[in-house]
Amino acid sequence: MSNVLTVEQREQAGSDSYNRFEYQVHWIVCHIIDKLQEDAECIVFCEFHDDMAEFSPNNQKYQFYQIKTKEDPSDWTIAEMSKREKKKSGDYKKSFLGFIFYNYLTFGVECSHCHFVSNNDFDKEVLSWQAVIEDDKKLQVENVTLYEKIKNRIKNEFTNDMPSNFDTVFDTFIQNTFVHKSDLQLAAYENQTKGEFFNHLADKNIPTNTANLIFQQLLNDVRKKSKEKIKIPISMKSLVEKKGVDVAQIGRKIDGNIKNSGNYAAFHQYLLTQPLAEKDIHRIEAAKTLHDARWLDVNDFKYQEIVVVLRQVISTYCETSDRDGFDDELKGLCSQELKKNHLLSESLDKSLVEVLYYERKYSRNN
Repeated sequence: MSNVLTVEQREQAGSDSYNRFEYQVHWIVCHIIDKLQEDAECIVFCEFHDDMAEFSPNNQKYQFYQIKTKEDPSDWTIAEMSKREKKKSGDYKKSFLGFIFYNYLTFGVECSHCHFVSNNDFDKEVLSWQAVIEDDKKLQVENVTLYEKIKNRIKNEFTNDMPSNFDTVFDTFIQNTFVHKSDLQLAAYENQTKGEFFNHLADKNIPTNTANLIFQQLLNDVRKKSKEKIKIPISMKSLVEKKGVDVAQIGRKIDGNIKNSGNYAAFHQYLLTQPLAEKDIHRIEAAKTLHDARWLDVNDFKYQEIVVVLRQVISTYCETSDRDGFDDELKGLCSQELKKNHLLSESLDKSLVEVLYYERKYSRNN
């Protein structure tokens, strides 16, 4: 079983201030937006072994991210990044770089890269280190003085528990750890993040209120999962449910919503062509608005399962039945299938079945 799923986390306390926590949440959302733009297949984990972890199903490897903020405008230095804080017990915590080294030491080949992200920039030494490894060169060869300086700082943190493979792990650490100055500013990160999300949806013809709903639900999901406490060992399935955001799933949900919602005026005109009373048209449109909102809620797993089953039943019915129009037979088939999948509630909402039925007919018509 994966070490990442079985090793106890260093801590689960989360961010030490509200502003740092919110900055971290918004940075993670921005990272998810970037991955959506790349059509990436990955899962983002909030506050899992680090401020954020990213898992790639393709290579089964993790990348870990530390997200740190500074109020003063000074650049980060090697000394500051490897500075240790004293605990109440008298012992010392690992430094930022020490914790990154710990990821490589503990997770081995499962850890492909680590990242240090901040709102502030980095000094010449840190940038020199980064320039060398970004060009796929060896820091030990290009700048042995800087290499030894960083190595000695990390080695001092493991004086009492020096791992036998320290040198090998350090070489992996030094060549695969990257620093990033975030574009998010402490004074404006909320508006910047929202702007990034709306820019991503700019060419997708989605109503502003719907886009705002998706954005708020994504923010709240990251907040919730950042605070969620878990027990180790844990299955990947449970970890995704409690701490993960599946980027590809969000992308599919946005695309699905665009296909089936947003064009309310056109959908209304289509309903007018059907043998429906005016009051039924209003009822279906109201049900569609509610459905669109629930379908976008990334936490409403059961509702989404119900909709998937209903769409399959409706599709089969429309392809095999000679009847044209919604009727009680279709509702009965939907109830039977939901019951078979243990998804049937006390009363199946007829309006939801009608919404999905007319959505299918509308999309086929267009």
